[in-house]
Amino acid sequence: MLTLRLVCVCFLAAVWADYVDLPHGRLQGHRLLSRKGREIFSFQGIPYAKPPVGELRFQPPQPPESWTGVLKATKEGPDCIQKPFPELPSLPEIVGDEDCLYLNVYTPRLPADGEATELLPVMFWIHSGGWVAGSGSSDLYGPQYLLDKEIVLVTINYRLGPLGFLSTGDEVCPGNNGLKDQLAALRWVRDNIAAFGGNPNSVTIFGESAGGASVHHHVLSESSRGLFHRGISESGTATCMWALTAASTHKENREKLAAEMGCPTQPSSELISCLRNVDAEKIIRSTPPLIDKDGGLHIPFGPVVESAVGEGDEMFISATPLEAILSTARQHLVPWMAGFTSGDGAILAARMYQRGTLIKKLDEDFENIIVNNFLSGSKETQTERTETAKRIREFYFGDKPINKDTRKALAKMYTDVMLGIGTDSAVKLHSKAGATVYYYHFDYRGKNSFSSVFGGTNEDYGVCHMDELMYLFPQDHMFPNSTKTKEDDEMVDIMTNIWTNFARTGNPTSEVCNLVKWRPVSCTKIMECGHIDSTGLHVEHNLLKDRMKLWSSISLTSADGYKAKKEL
Repeated sequence: MLTLRLVCVCFLAAVWADYVDLPHGRLQGHRLLSRKGREIFSFQGIPYAKPPVGELRFQPPQPPESWTGVLKATKEGPDCIQKPFPELPSLPEIVGDEDCLYLNVYTPRLPADGEATELLPVMFWIHSGGWVAGSGSSDLYGPQYLLDKEIVLVTINYRLGPLGFLSTGDEVCPGNNGLKDQLAALRWVRDNIAAFGGNPNSVTIFGESAGGASVHHHVLSESSRGLFHRGISESGTATCMWALTAASTHKENREKLAAEMGCPTQPSSELISCLRNVDAEKIIRSTPPLIDKDGGLHIPFGPVVESAVGEGDEMFISATPLEAILSTARQHLVPWMAGFTSGDGAILAARMYQRGTLIKKLDEDFENIIVNNFLSGSKETQTERTETAKRIREFYFGDKPINKDTRKALAKMYTDVMLGIGTDSAVKLHSKAGATVYYYHFDYRGKNSFSSVFGGTNEDYGVCHMDELMYLFPQDHMFPNSTKTKEDDEMVDIMTNIWTNFARTGNPTSEVCNLVKWRPVSCTKIMECGHIDSTGLHVEHNLLKDRMKLWSSISLTSADGYKAKKEL
């Protein structure tokens, strides 16, 4: 009888361990296994704000409502409504739902009732997708790799496209609601994560591409202060030329949307009122593609500098990134790790080679295409811009034609202009301001590469945009029926060690993990950098010095006429 009672007690303890009580109600989760066979607890589809529908469309996120009974947190909430990217024949044109403000929590252990338990560092993931696509789904961002470590992982959805980033340029709809969704999720973590065994006083936000730029926007935003303690920006910073939308560009796209939806452009209140009565799918369907007909990257509705906010709202971006870095006191610049992959630009290059006519067009009309995509908003004259484009071509291609033999050269060019110079400049500016900054360069190409997703072939473009994600999160959904090599497995160990070390201590090589000692940038003239390749981690200096020197001398189109070289 005693044995039976003990079995019953153990069974009940196991069952009740899958429940978490929050101020809004009780959650029931489920269990998963990590990569190395560790049992972890999964709570998915947790509402962190009210559904942003009806009158709440184009409004900042509102606190979630309580529920009665037990909310089954065993299934993810819907993605935010979007056009999938990249556009593939196998995918529908529109996916997701407007009711989408949900997050997922994964933890290796839950606090036991009445027992003191050490709370674990929290890693808060912000997904990529150019602020027009993506989600926190476990298909791309599952916990199986990171949860072999002593951390709690949170992944989130946030509003996308015009539903998340439309701005009227005034207090009616200031913009940045997608970033304010992220802010609301961070506040939810502060208030609730201890119930999952997470430490609200040790939160690291990390993200890739638009997610990496979002992290940097949070680092610079007064609204986010105190909600996190470290940040990691992967292949995207707020100082990249695409990470802030110019007011004039946003106005043009807003007026195009209004015309297509049959709505007035003025006054702002009537525009918003009209758009609230338009079907969400119709609004998303009208959004231009992320990559245009010439292969250039264009984000029609992205983050903006807010000029005014209405009652119940708060200003998230009050200045350009450059202004924010220069005006932020040292103590408010949290430890930050930022970097990019050696072939990030393959996301554009592979798409262009997939559409062969674009490469021919680029070869024949290089100067005009480069001017239109990267230089048109600079203060140089048209003649000077054309001469600059010629200089760029000579630097990367010499006197060779742009063809099938120049894949890696084109990927390098796009890497440098879209990500490299923005990241390099931001790292220098943060270091000069006295912040602790770790600079990395990811240069490992494993069995799979996302260039095959963007380009449709297995051609080698180098280490593509998103490739580092394969060693932080399982990517079985993107690469089905593909097994990792021994070297890929070793890279998972290297990357999860570096990322979780930083989350625990603010130092990516703080613990023994067969990694060399990598120090933060101490001088902008020598620029320490952690180079991650097939042989592990090495410390180098002055990353891509000649390439960065070229772009620091060029006046790029950007939302604020950003010229970091004036400050360095």
